[in-house]
Amino acid sequence: MNEQATPLSERCGTCGASRAGWAAQEAAGGRLRWTLEWSCDCGEVCDRGRGPAPTRVRAVIVASHGTHRLVLADPRTRSGRIPKAFRDVFGMTLHEAGEAVAALREEGYEGTRTEVLLLAALLEEAGIPTEIHPAPLRGRADPPAG
Repeated sequence: MNEQATPLSERCGTCGASRAGWAAQEAAGGRLRWTLEWSCDCGEVCDRGRGPAPTRVRAVIVASHGTHRLVLADPRTRSGRIPKAFRDVFGMTLHEAGEAVAALREEGYEGTRTEVLLLAALLEEAGIPTEIHPAPLRGRADPPAG
């Protein structure tokens, strides 16, 4: 399992107290999962799901940890398993997966460390070697479509 988490702190919209929490993204069993947890005087709130993290969760993880870039060891590699990996991880349409594969072949696909490690594992299982590099700092990455 691979995961990334970041602490959060803000005022509660209900009681006005300072509340603390965590945003997390993990990959387990070949799938993405996410969690958003808060605790304050009102009580605890936990929201979680399977699949790509909501924009808010993903944005705080990217802001805290940055992004990584997945590249093909051989950019000339052709396989239907490449778009399938994007569809399996992010629930992308065929068109969206095609755009992600184009990015992967050109400058690399940028995502959270959790996302690119999962994509890399699925591609490696399909016999497609990849490399992962920290992405240059330039602001946050856009969330994957889907």
